Amino acid sequence: MKQYPARRARVPSVHLLAGLNGSGKTRLARELELRCPAVRFTLDEWMLRLHRLPIDDPRYGELAAQCQELIWDTARQVLATHTDVVLDWNQWSRERRAGWRDRIRAAGARPVLHHVRVPLEVAVGQAAGRRDPYAHALDRAGIEHLAGLFEEPGADEGLEIRIVTPDQLVTQKHHD
Repeated sequence: MKQYPARRARVPSVHLLAGLNGSGKTRLARELELRCPAVRFTLDEWMLRLHRLPIDDPRYGELAAQCQELIWDTARQVLATHTDVVLDWNQWSRERRAGWRDRIRAAGARPVLHHVRVPLEVAVGQAAGRRDPYAHALDRAGIEHLAGLFEEPGADEGLEIRIVTPDQLVTQKHHD
């Protein structure tokens, strides 16, 4: 049997994303995928390819949770190779972030939260300009509603938090 060189053992990172809908989280996920490098898992892409449901469909929540579990099973396999992972779905609440933080640590990886911080008007404008067939269409009312549910990440959450501003999102701008 052929011997393969051992990979340098290092703790891989799982990159989580938080921010307003339309803020540029998927654009950042694509940048991280290339920069780290990492394997990117974008929930919207999986959901739209598998189910073709709008985000307001009553079945969406349950199917999205099932899809996240499938993605996480695959992501753990990637992490076992000491490769970074990007989980591209919104970590909009403290409770959600804590749950993923604990799962990531239990898998032997390091959670890193990227908070894409943009004004509401920027998020609305970016969402209106989306052309990606695997991104959900969002209107102003939907973004404003979701913005009311968003909980700002805090230093007391036990996560490394990296703040990302609009001027830092420079590549692949046309995709988000």
